[in-house]
Amino acid sequence: MELFVNSKFNFLRWRYHALAFSLAFIAIGLGMLFTRGVNLGIDFAGGANVILRFQGPPPIAELRSIVEGSTIQQYGPPEDNAVLIRLPQTGVEGDYAGQVVALLNERLNEEGEGKLDLNFQGRAALADMLKEADPDGRGSSPAALAFYDELAQRVIDRRSDLGIFTDVDQVTSVEGVSPATARILRERTFLGAFNLLSQETVGPQVGRELQQKAMWAIILATLAMGAYIAVRFDFKFGIAAILSLVHDSMFALAFLGMINGQFEIITVAAFLMIIGYSINDTVVVYDRVRENVRKLRIRDDFESVINRSLNQTLSRTVLTGGSVMLVLLSLIFRGGEVIHEFALLLLVGTTAGMFSTLFVVPAIVLAWNRRFRSKSAYGGGERRTESRVGEPATAGGRKR
Repeated sequence: MELFVNSKFNFLRWRYHALAFSLAFIAIGLGMLFTRGVNLGIDFAGGANVILRFQGPPPIAELRSIVEGSTIQQYGPPEDNAVLIRLPQTGVEGDYAGQVVALLNERLNEEGEGKLDLNFQGRAALADMLKEADPDGRGSSPAALAFYDELAQRVIDRRSDLGIFTDVDQVTSVEGVSPATARILRERTFLGAFNLLSQETVGPQVGRELQQKAMWAIILATLAMGAYIAVRFDFKFGIAAILSLVHDSMFALAFLGMINGQFEIITVAAFLMIIGYSINDTVVVYDRVRENVRKLRIRDDFESVINRSLNQTLSRTVLTGGSVMLVLLSLIFRGGEVIHEFALLLLVGTTAGMFSTLFVVPAIVLAWNRRFRSKSAYGGGERRTESRVGEPATAGGRKR
C-alpha cells in the first residue's frame, strides 16, 4: 500500500526551519525542566509510594496530618475515591511504605480494634479466622480447611471486583457464605476505611544506582546504534544517526519538562523504545540512499538523491508511524492512569523520530557531505554520469 506515489517533496528545502523549530522546542522544554527541577520518581529519588482507595471521599487533611511531609494527590477518576501518597526519601533502608500503611491503619481504623479488617487483610488472614471459628461445623479435616481457603478467596475476589467493601451485605452475599458464617463475619470483622491498592519502597542507595544505570543504558544504546550505522553504511551516516537519536531523546526530555512529568524506570523504557523506533526508521532511508547511489544510471547531486530516497520511503514512514500512533492514542485515552504518561511520552518521542528521519538526519548528512567532499560511493555533491561506484569522474562525466 502506497499513500504517496511518485511524490516529489523537497524535504531538504525546509531543513533549516525544522532545525530551528527543534532547537526552540528543546530549549524551552529544558529551560522549564531545570527551572522546576527534575521530577524524579521514587525509583530514582528513593522514598515510597502508597495508593489507597477509600469508602468515601478521602480525608486529605487527616492524611496530611498523619504522614507529615508527604505529597497527596488524586489517583484515577474522582469516583474511585483513591489517592496516591508520595513519601520523601528518609535516608534509611527498610520497608518505609509498610510502616506508613501500618500507621494509617492504626489511626484511621481505631474502632475496629481486635477485629479483622476485610478491606485491608488478605485471603490468608480471613481463612485462618474462619478455620478457627468453624461456623459451618466442618471440623479440621483437609477438606474442611480447603473449603474455608476457597471461601476466603471468593470474598477477596469480590473485594477486588468492587474495589472496596462499603457494606457488610456485599460480603455476606458472596456465594458459599452460610447464615452461620455471615454471623461470624458480622461479629468478628469490620470494614476498614481504606483498601491498600499498592505500596512501593525504594531505598536511597538503590535509587542512586538506578539513576546511574538508567543514564548508561540510554548513552550506550545510542552509541551502539551509531556504531552499527557507521559500519553498515558510512561514517557520516553513523554520526548523523547518533545526533538524530540525541535529538529525539532531548525532544522527549523537553516534553517531559514541559508537563513536569516524573522521570522513573518506565520513562527509561520509553526512551529506549524511542531510540529503537527512530533508528529503525532511519535505517530504511539510509538503505534507500545507498541503493539509489549505486543503481541509478544517471547520477544526481547528493541533495537530490536524499530527497528522492525520502520520497520513495515516505509511504512506509507514514504508515508505520501512523500505526504506532493509533496504538499509543488508544493507550493514552483507554490505558488508565498508570501508563498514561508513558504512552504520551512515547507518542511525542516517536513523532520526533519521524520528524528527525525526514528533516534532521538528511540535513546533518548533507552538511557533512558538503563539508568533507567525499569521493566515496555516496558522492561529493557533483553531478556524475555513467560512472561506477567508487570510481572518480569529472563534472562532465568523462573518466580520467
